[in-house]
Amino acid sequence: MQVVLIAPFLMRFRLCANTFGGEVGRALREAVAEAVPGFSPQAEGPDSPLLFDYHMSTGGSRLSGKRTVGTVEVEGAGLLWCRFEPSGYCYVMQTVEVPDKGEMHRRERELVERVNPHIARWTEGVSERMLATGRVDPVDGAEMDPGRLLWWHRVLMDPPHGQEPGATRVYGVERKIHDDAHLRFGDGFTTLVRLPRHRINEVLEGVMAATSEWIAVDEANRLVSARMLRLNDTRWDRVADVDRQFTASLKLSKDLALREMVRLEESRYTVNAGAVVVDAAMERWAMERERGVLEVQLQSLRDILDFHRNMTQYRRDERRNRLLFVFTAIALFQSVLVWYDFAHESNNTLGPAARLTVVSTIAVLTVVVVVSSLAVRRRE
Repeated sequence: MQVVLIAPFLMRFRLCANTFGGEVGRALREAVAEAVPGFSPQAEGPDSPLLFDYHMSTGGSRLSGKRTVGTVEVEGAGLLWCRFEPSGYCYVMQTVEVPDKGEMHRRERELVERVNPHIARWTEGVSERMLATGRVDPVDGAEMDPGRLLWWHRVLMDPPHGQEPGATRVYGVERKIHDDAHLRFGDGFTTLVRLPRHRINEVLEGVMAATSEWIAVDEANRLVSARMLRLNDTRWDRVADVDRQFTASLKLSKDLALREMVRLEESRYTVNAGAVVVDAAMERWAMERERGVLEVQLQSLRDILDFHRNMTQYRRDERRNRLLFVFTAIALFQSVLVWYDFAHESNNTLGPAARLTVVSTIAVLTVVVVVSSLAVRRRE
């Protein structure tokens, strides 16, 4: 039984909204060449610029930069196919021949033991070089653990009777690819039936695209939840703290929007069998519901920040009005003292009657201004 093992792993950086374009892709290619010994890159692109049937997202590459794809020989594990992406979501893949499911799982455990130390070194080396460029952001800390294989997704090609796992046979989502070829997508497994070998790469691209989308949505939910928890530690009586939280949440929304733009752009170029796999994965993993939960969380985060921002502004205005009242009262007291001194001062060219008339007129005018101001405010 032929099985393709695909495992994602994460870098310590993420694509940010402040950097766009191919510079990120070029920096990633250089970082991988330096940090991964023995890496042999594979050229991605058509043999001729006139080959219009070559489906690749040029818009997504302009937004995020091109991925780096190639092979590397790992001692004890054999030849591994690797894909490094500017988003920080990376993959290793290997095709194995196994007699049954038991041998497949044994091979998986063996690969994890032999490959994980290399993954950790690659992650540290590539991440350090990419972060030094300033074109990406460090991870926030709420993401899944970087630098190790997260899980295996197994693509089984025409498994013999009795060897197909229940994840696809019983609980999987079945889709027709073409003619009599079809697939069943389940958690951790994809079963291909009567699919021509030259279409396998399309299926593998679809599995990785669906996995990347699942990781992106799950990571976004983690980041938004962590951001909401941090709001409990914020001193809302300080404008600087509120502005800092508001700015951080705004950047998070911008980064998530950029990732969504890249995903939508690249999804248009996931065609044929790959698109069928993505569609089956979205149904099996209930991704539409997860995206809805993410949108609700983002809106809740915005509402909370807007509420606290308004409350902080209200308290600041209240303190300002209180200070104005105090200063106004002080000025009024001083005016009363001046009036009193003017009315009773004997060393003055005006007589007592004239001084009393002046003071009375000023007092009446002051009362009229205050009363009229209060009346206007009450009508409003």
